[in-house]
Amino acid sequence: MRSIERSGYAMTEDLESPEVVSVLAEMETFQSEFVAATRSIWTPRFPFSGECLYGWSRRWEYPYCWLNLPARLPAKVLDAGSGITFFPFFLEQRGFEVHCADVRRGLSRAFDAANQALKSRVSFRTLSISRLEQSDNTFDAVVCVSVLEHVSDRLKAVREMARVLRPGGRLVLTCDISLDRCGSILPEDFAVMLEELRSVLLSVYPLDLHRPPGLLTTNMARATEPWRLPWRTPTGWLARAIHRIRFSDEFRSIAVVGSVWIKPDRV
Repeated sequence: MRSIERSGYAMTEDLESPEVVSVLAEMETFQSEFVAATRSIWTPRFPFSGECLYGWSRRWEYPYCWLNLPARLPAKVLDAGSGITFFPFFLEQRGFEVHCADVRRGLSRAFDAANQALKSRVSFRTLSISRLEQSDNTFDAVVCVSVLEHVSDRLKAVREMARVLRPGGRLVLTCDISLDRCGSILPEDFAVMLEELRSVLLSVYPLDLHRPPGLLTTNMARATEPWRLPWRTPTGWLARAIHRIRFSDEFRSIAVVGSVWIKPDRV
């Protein structure tokens, strides 16, 4: 088993494993080509970065998802809460049929432009992952990359992602965990979410939630590579004032957890 084929907290040592180093190099090359081909999308007003792979956690999360997807092709994959990144296009180029869903409006035009520029056929629908419209048992895999911390009804989202999985299909899930209780998912909320996951899916790997030295965290990034942290002060005087009260220097202490689940023949 490769070091990243497990369920638990992201570790800095994972980033040094040969398989992650190799996948990251491949993804970085693809992301650079993707951003160049879709340059017209990335305007100052567009709320996403084309170079998401350089974020403090994404350099672990995307290899984690890739290395834990089903190896058998063809496979139909849902990127739940996708935003727009290189990742679904990376998957499609490697033989997956990729569908994306995100609640934010305006992304449909961006996907159309990206598909035209890349001559790809990644599907996008404006949907909440708590209210997916796809039929039961549709996908061979669902990936959900740091989305649930932004969803109000996480348990419903978990049930929806399980519903659209085919029996034997995999859910590869990552989410931020708050270490300072100032945002993201609190550890006790994550425990509740795990119970919901266990009620509808089976864990592929034993879930290890102990926190040894070497956790991949925003604290580590702040000390060594602060440019990897994404936070920006919001616009508007009231929003800025509230933000300063909650986050005096905009910093939040966060770790990231990955887990892999499989849908049994009967739930």
